[in-house]
Amino acid sequence: MKKTLRIIFGVSLVLVSLWVIRTSSTFPEAVSAGKKIPGPAFFPVLLSVVLIPCGLYQVVSGLKSGEEASGRGWGPVGANGVIVILSLAVYVQLMQWMGYALSTVLFSMFLLLRLRVSVLKAFAVTFITVVFILLVFGRVFQIQLPLGELGLPW
Repeated sequence: MKKTLRIIFGVSLVLVSLWVIRTSSTFPEAVSAGKKIPGPAFFPVLLSVVLIPCGLYQVVSGLKSGEEASGRGWGPVGANGVIVILSLAVYVQLMQWMGYALSTVLFSMFLLLRLRVSVLKAFAVTFITVVFILLVFGRVFQIQLPLGELGLPW
């Protein structure tokens, strides 16, 4: 099962990366002082270009690995993967309602506790990450993060 999951993960990574590159190509270009500068598509495309070889590596290593035993099931690693993906879907919906900060705190705490990180460490990492992102993107780059329907200022 591990071999199959590795191949599926690799193919999925390549397909998602290609989709992100295609979607990012529709983003508007940024021009400053008459010069073209990296715009909103730069970072997603950069990440996708890095992730494509990673996905190909997963596929190749999955194909090279030995025969797998049948009937072993997903196990805890596969279950965690499914939980992370479902949590992301819920996170996006919560962000529209609760706003960035509160939904990110809930999402991060849930995942860290699910992955058996101590409560104190999970809270510290969550708090530092959310405050860092709010300061850097909200204050330095002045990017308005979603406030949600609750309209919480943080």
